[in-house]
Amino acid sequence: MKSGKYVFVMVILWLFAAPAYADHQHEEKRARDIAVLSEKKVFEWRRIYAERDAAGLDEFLVDSFVVLESDGTVRTKKDEIRWLEETPPDTKPSDFIYTIKQIVFAGNDTAIVYGHGDSTQTTDDNKYCHHRYWSSNTLVRVKGEWKAAFSHVSGSKCTLIE
Repeated sequence: MKSGKYVFVMVILWLFAAPAYADHQHEEKRARDIAVLSEKKVFEWRRIYAERDAAGLDEFLVDSFVVLESDGTVRTKKDEIRWLEETPPDTKPSDFIYTIKQIVFAGNDTAIVYGHGDSTQTTDDNKYCHHRYWSSNTLVRVKGEWKAAFSHVSGSKCTLIE
């Protein structure tokens, strides 16, 4: 009879421990996803554009990628790659920083990363201004790799620095 109680207690413990273990594994996986997505948005995306790395951009974006500009202009992956190939390397601003405000997951393989980019720039009449824009970026996991599927830029504003 003692072994029956032992088995019963073990089953009860397993029933409570298994979901907690699964939750822990999910939290660890989500933390890894957040770290990878943050690296891609804050550093890799910026590097690709700053270095005009067309091959890197081709790999970074899904084939159906689109960007929606604040004026309503829609550009495709091909448009982005063409622009990157035709534009000289980005030498300014050197103080650019992207701040992620939040990463929202829509399932296991889709994430929306949104935040703002900030830098010092110059106006047309050579006055310094603090430039800020907001963006939201949808990334999807394709064969284990996070890739950009959609981007939207809005609220671009340059405030004069007095």
